[in-house]
Amino acid sequence: MKTKKLYNKNHFPRIFYFTGLGADERAFANLKIKTTLTQINVSWLKPEKDEELGNYSQRLTKKYGIKNGDVLVGLSFGGLVVTEINKTIKPALSILISSAATRKELPLLYRMAGKLNLEKIIPKALLNKPGRLKYYLFSLKKPEHKRLFDEIITDADIYFVRWAVGIILHWKNDKRPENLFKIHGTADRIMPVHKASSNFIIKGGSHFLTWENADDVSSIIEQLLDMKKIIAK
Repeated sequence: MKTKKLYNKNHFPRIFYFTGLGADERAFANLKIKTTLTQINVSWLKPEKDEELGNYSQRLTKKYGIKNGDVLVGLSFGGLVVTEINKTIKPALSILISSAATRKELPLLYRMAGKLNLEKIIPKALLNKPGRLKYYLFSLKKPEHKRLFDEIITDADIYFVRWAVGIILHWKNDKRPENLFKIHGTADRIMPVHKASSNFIIKGGSHFLTWENADDVSSIIEQLLDMKKIIAK
């Protein structure tokens, strides 16, 4: 049986990477995807005042020229953005890593915090300061991973981080897009695995699977690209 291609024959599909809250393209540095597709790291835009995620995602889509048939990969908060982009275009494939596709997949604690608007009282020091608690939450043990994490979190835009935290806590999406697959680790302390909605579960994997389980994640992405027969023409 032939697989129906979701992209126009005149469109060369690309892979867009959406990183996590407060992180940048360094979060994907360890991935080694064997593909002829062009791979693009998306940089976050500055959110407008009280901007909703749907509008923010549309601005990203327009800026990067994301089209039907492209491939979207979202890490953590980036997965929520990928899900929202699916509401306006039809990617050939969407892959969420350590993330959620619907509100019910978010931890109950996050949903409760959203109802209490706790994001408004989070001290700035908790958002961009490295520390042992963050190492524990992100399951960071290797010195090189801690150093890279410290650099990323110190460089983070606090305005964006605070906005994104509020978005996560108040996210209402309840519909999972088509052609979407989830990769999650069993030892994720930031976004505990929601087994019922996860297609690939990596035993012992932490929130930053793209660092410590890069080979596994790369292999799964290649497997999905092959399964969907997504190639550069």
